[in-house]
Amino acid sequence: MKLKSLYLSAIAAALLPGLTACSDILETENLSTDSSTNVLSNATDARKMVNHVYAYFCEDSYTSRMSTNWMQNTDVEIASINMTQTTGNDRRAVWCLNPSYFGDIRTAWDHNYAAIDFANQIITGLEQQPLFKQGNADYLQLYGEAKCLRAYRYFLLCNFWGDVPFATEPTTAQNRNDGGRVEKNKIYSYLIQDLINCEEGMMWSDKITTEYMNREFALGFIAKLAMFRAGYSMQEDGTMDRCRISDEIEPVVYTDENGVQQTAQTNDDFYKVAQAYARKLVKLKDRPLSTDFKGIFDAEINGASPAGGDVLYEVAYIENSGGDIGWCLGLSVAASSKGSGTTYTNLSAPYAVSFDPEDQRFPVTCAMYRWEDDNIQTAKNAWGIEPAKWCRMDMNSTSVKDKGTGINDPLLRYSDVLLLLAEADNAVNNGPTAEAKEMLKRVRSRAFVNSPNAAEKVDAYVNKLGSYEDFQDAIRKERAWEFGGERIRKFDLIRWNYYGDAIVNTLESMRDMAINAMQLDPVPVGDYWVQKKDEFPVKDLGIASKLYYTVENGRVGFLNDIWTLVDDSNEPYASAKSFSNDDAKKNNFSGNGTVYRVAFAEQFVQTKKDADGKNDLLDENGNKCYIMNEGARACFYGFTQKVNNTFVNGTEDITFLRGKAVPYVMPIPNDRIITSNGVLNNNGYLIQNP
Repeated sequence: MKLKSLYLSAIAAALLPGLTACSDILETENLSTDSSTNVLSNATDARKMVNHVYAYFCEDSYTSRMSTNWMQNTDVEIASINMTQTTGNDRRAVWCLNPSYFGDIRTAWDHNYAAIDFANQIITGLEQQPLFKQGNADYLQLYGEAKCLRAYRYFLLCNFWGDVPFATEPTTAQNRNDGGRVEKNKIYSYLIQDLINCEEGMMWSDKITTEYMNREFALGFIAKLAMFRAGYSMQEDGTMDRCRISDEIEPVVYTDENGVQQTAQTNDDFYKVAQAYARKLVKLKDRPLSTDFKGIFDAEINGASPAGGDVLYEVAYIENSGGDIGWCLGLSVAASSKGSGTTYTNLSAPYAVSFDPEDQRFPVTCAMYRWEDDNIQTAKNAWGIEPAKWCRMDMNSTSVKDKGTGINDPLLRYSDVLLLLAEADNAVNNGPTAEAKEMLKRVRSRAFVNSPNAAEKVDAYVNKLGSYEDFQDAIRKERAWEFGGERIRKFDLIRWNYYGDAIVNTLESMRDMAINAMQLDPVPVGDYWVQKKDEFPVKDLGIASKLYYTVENGRVGFLNDIWTLVDDSNEPYASAKSFSNDDAKKNNFSGNGTVYRVAFAEQFVQTKKDADGKNDLLDENGNKCYIMNEGARACFYGFTQKVNNTFVNGTEDITFLRGKAVPYVMPIPNDRIITSNGVLNNNGYLIQNP
């Protein structure tokens, strides 16, 4: 049963005509004044104040920007763009790692700090309340929620903007909180200590629901923040590094799982913090992982995740008032009785084919089709792999408009904490212990619960991982398979300093599969490859060159999957036709027995044009010449072309990009720089368009 109306009632009022949720929040009187005695003097009104901080999750800056399509492009979540769009002032430039300032950046920045300031007011006000000082359970819970909400907003700021202004006191006329950038690891250390100090006063989800930040979430988020404090991030000089000023930061004090007080100051110390708090959650509130992977997301579509399940905390939304899962993120629906929504986020083909075909997560995560209306599906090519965990066609309601689906969005799952524990344990011990392997096995056991080869896929697979490097590589892959479409990959790649490598892996994989599928000579001639069908037969690499399908009763039925290469000289493949818009318009393609085809591996190259740009370039023997297609050349433009001047045609050797810093940091809004009295600027941090 959804309880989201408990904290979104404030939004319902804020969404009256002519009034936004944000404006309603900002009109609430400042709680740092004497009025806090009245506003926070009872738990009911105090709850309303905390709910105002949650309400910022319903703003576009979060629902369709920071939490969704600003989380790409990566080796998992990706979107194809053209070269013209790489230098635009919109979300597409964010995707290709070449963001310029535009209004959405300012709005997101402002909403983060507005939410933080309101949380600061609540925290300060609650600390003055007699009931809080007496240890009242409701007040301790509200206090913990306010601190978790503040921590999460700073987490977003640090990963999008790098080092950012940091304040933990309310903004007043006497205290403007107008300082400059603060090193992000100082912020992480403060937030970790902050949550450590309050988590024991928070309620478990079975007392407060998964739609409020609860103790399970706090413990798991401490572990996650600690992994980011231990990891890499963009430095002011434009390089990636771990914290360089650990000795200048107040140590974090905590009690480990054995009841022994410890301190964390060095970067490596924070792996132990993550280990301790992930272990604490497992010890105090362990739970089996549901064997129904699809069920995790189905619960969010028509209700809320159960307490004690896989989801520790999810952002709660109500129909027609908030949430863009199923609108700009999710399996696309062009038109239906349940509204429409086209995903801005797709999944990369190299990622899709990396799945084991027996992994139950694949069909839940990746779909090779979309819905045209209530009754008709159409197939998608390799650029259009749909994130399938949420689809508005699965909603019970038919009264939902296009935007504001009301589908909940998970912020932290238990499997995430298990994998963080495995990763931290591997780091602490410079190799996987039995505990680390057991955590990984728990996640993989669910993935292969229906596999006849489960023993091989789980126990044998994990047991052979003996070194730190092998286990860390397995963790990187497992987190991709487990959380595809959940938009946490970008931040993971940052903390691992693996973003550049992931980009190279993706582009090289696209290139290799296309060269094979199109029978190109892999040795380029200058800036192109030559097609030589007689010399280079297609090899079976376990990747389909094309997908073939029929449409029966409106449903796409594939004749081969993405791992299966077929001989297209044989029927029914030889006579398969490309699906056209006319077919869709005439609505005459379902049930007529026609076999259609859509490009897969061959999708990633295109013919090179001659000097006039009109005709395909041919070599002296009449063979066609090819380069990487525009989408592949543009999707990481800021990193490949702008910063490193490569991958212009796609034939270039890009191995030198491995380990290089990726320009993921966004510019601070110009308006905020102007009003900062000189303390803020966009110098450094590999910011491309300051």
